Amino acid sequence: MALPLRSKNPPESFPFATVFLIVANVLVYIVTTRDGLQIRESVVDDWAIRSADFSVLKMVTAMFLHGGLMHLLGNMWFLALFGIAAEGRLKWFRFLPLYFLAGLSGDVLHHLIQGVNEATRPSLGASGAIMGVMGAALWMFPYAKVTTLWGWGYRWRITDWPMWGVGLYYVGFDLLEFWLFSGKDGVGHLAHLGGVAAGFVLCMAFRPKRDSEMASESKATLAEVKDLSVLSRMELAELHLGNPTDVLIVLHWMDKSLREARGPNQACVDAFFKALPKMRREMDPRALAAPLVALSGQGLVKAREMVSIAGDLERAADNANAMRLYEIAYGAADSTEAEQETACFRCGLISENIVHNRERAAACYSEVLHRWPMGPFAQQATVRLTAIQGKVKV
Repeated sequence: MALPLRSKNPPESFPFATVFLIVANVLVYIVTTRDGLQIRESVVDDWAIRSADFSVLKMVTAMFLHGGLMHLLGNMWFLALFGIAAEGRLKWFRFLPLYFLAGLSGDVLHHLIQGVNEATRPSLGASGAIMGVMGAALWMFPYAKVTTLWGWGYRWRITDWPMWGVGLYYVGFDLLEFWLFSGKDGVGHLAHLGGVAAGFVLCMAFRPKRDSEMASESKATLAEVKDLSVLSRMELAELHLGNPTDVLIVLHWMDKSLREARGPNQACVDAFFKALPKMRREMDPRALAAPLVALSGQGLVKAREMVSIAGDLERAADNANAMRLYEIAYGAADSTEAEQETACFRCGLISENIVHNRERAAACYSEVLHRWPMGPFAQQATVRLTAIQGKVKV
């Protein structure tokens, strides 16, 4: 026997649809059972599905019905275990159609084969749809680590199984039990098998990214330590392929690449600059300072962007990196006169007020007055230079 306990596969976005389905199933269970222990017979008669009374409406309503507490808990556990990661990759607008289509496919297979001889026997439960979610997870995350309790009798162990191993176990179990009992055990094994097959095929049709073995190993490590900095450059690159919108992955990937002698490759550079607008909106600019200074020194950042980011760093009190960016922007080949003037004047202010290097500040102000005597900073440069020279008190 085996029971998966935890999937080491952190979601790539919040699983709104999975949470909604769990809440909906629990609420339906509360209002359709006696004392929260067993479903009412009238509900089964009205809303469960039978081969003799087959309809799409009842196929959908039956997905939200559960015969007892253990039936509900088992299904919701598996939905959370596999659905959180699957929805994170598919997003809700693909996840929900897959969930319901897998459930419908499982019902169709069950009633086409088993319902021939049991036309009035009701079937209910979300198992087919949830097995479809597992099928999708098998396609996207075949090597994901799943902490599993397994054993027999008095010998039990907890180890990590690959996702494909968990899937193979449950598919094999359904095949074996259907062959042994032909549905007489009260379990819809064909609904499970139809669901998992439909989920797998539908996920293939959606063509989401598939995680490599390295990406799955990296996610398992991340699930344990919750720290991207422990991952290597190659591991971070693999994670980015699966979740290209995660700016933290991109930032750590760039940081690790800059620490290596070879530096960042073109894929890393492209990913960083694609994510830069979002990083500037959502992150503390000080977290971006080191990679931006390094990339600016390599001529990879536009002068206009350097000046803008340097202003962000000044407001965040990271004046050292702000000055470094102003200096690089001043000498950049693509720097305009306006950008050079701004960079020169801001360097003067930082030198005077933060570094307390009045000679450097005076040189910057003099440069502004020499090159841009009619510029927007000329008057301020004159006032600051006069103050430094001690002619007036400001």
